[in-house]
Amino acid sequence: MAEVRSGVGQFSVTGCEFSATGTGFLIAPDLVVTAAHVVDDASAISIAFGGEPSVEGVVLGFNELADLALVRINRPVAGHQLQFQEAQPPIGTDVAALGFPLGEPLTLTRGIVSGLDREVNFGSGRIGNMIQTDAAINPGNSGGPLLDEQGFVTGIISAGTVGAEGMSYAVAAPRAAEAVAEWQLRGVVRAPVTCGNAPAPNSGFFPMTISSNHDQATNIGQALLLHGQGINRGAYSAAFKQFTPELGASFGGEAEWSKGLGSSYWTKLDVVNVTGTGDSLVANVSLRTRQDAAHGVAGQTCSDWRIAYTVVWDGAAWLIAGTALPHGNPQACV
Repeated sequence: MAEVRSGVGQFSVTGCEFSATGTGFLIAPDLVVTAAHVVDDASAISIAFGGEPSVEGVVLGFNELADLALVRINRPVAGHQLQFQEAQPPIGTDVAALGFPLGEPLTLTRGIVSGLDREVNFGSGRIGNMIQTDAAINPGNSGGPLLDEQGFVTGIISAGTVGAEGMSYAVAAPRAAEAVAEWQLRGVVRAPVTCGNAPAPNSGFFPMTISSNHDQATNIGQALLLHGQGINRGAYSAAFKQFTPELGASFGGEAEWSKGLGSSYWTKLDVVNVTGTGDSLVANVSLRTRQDAAHGVAGQTCSDWRIAYTVVWDGAAWLIAGTALPHGNPQACV
């Protein structure tokens, strides 16, 4: 399983009013399979594989009623390319789910196939041909692979059943393989959702790197990435929801906060180090922004910031609780 892990990535998805996370896996150096509900209504998609800088994704294939999607990334990734099992596994087959549940690092949970050909309705219509498993599945696992002991994909994780332990579901691999084979022949991507007057040019993608080895650095980086993606795409509602209610109120609400951004957008983020313990941590980051001279410190059109973000765990995600400039105002980019 160690080799397989390099091909499993964490999704950070921004919509106009929401942010979401999920999992996906490589089937080619530039193609990632995930669940449709992970990327539905996406304005921006970033995916992180291991400690490498995040990559941008665009939706190449999408089927809501099968809960399947194929995402093309903007540069090849050297991770393991997973393969689909050709037939459904027998009931009782040992399986393992790989993903990023509840803000945890890449996690493996084991179980068995406990049912086949299930039909499930998660709210958008009935999805048939589902595999049922008792492997533990939580929010963040969606889109990840359900693997057999040989490392082949037997299913694409869709969701667990709320209030029912030991009942989770995955789209059967043969159905996914058929859809993916068809989508790979297409060259037209699904247009991202437009949220308004986005300040960043083009897609607004920016790379994120993690220099800190703190066990929560990646998850905190993801929270900041979602915040920046929202700013870049003009999805200010989504970006504002990355603040704690108290910090949001101190800005005078979403409209006042977003008005103060002017033309600013993010172009590069690095989580340098993370300090503290428990549910309140401080992330020291290096951030580069661009903006019109009228909105930049001392007329800067490109600024390099060193920001200390205080972040708190609310039980489901890291939220921004405060900011500080320990090194003073930003420097003009060199």
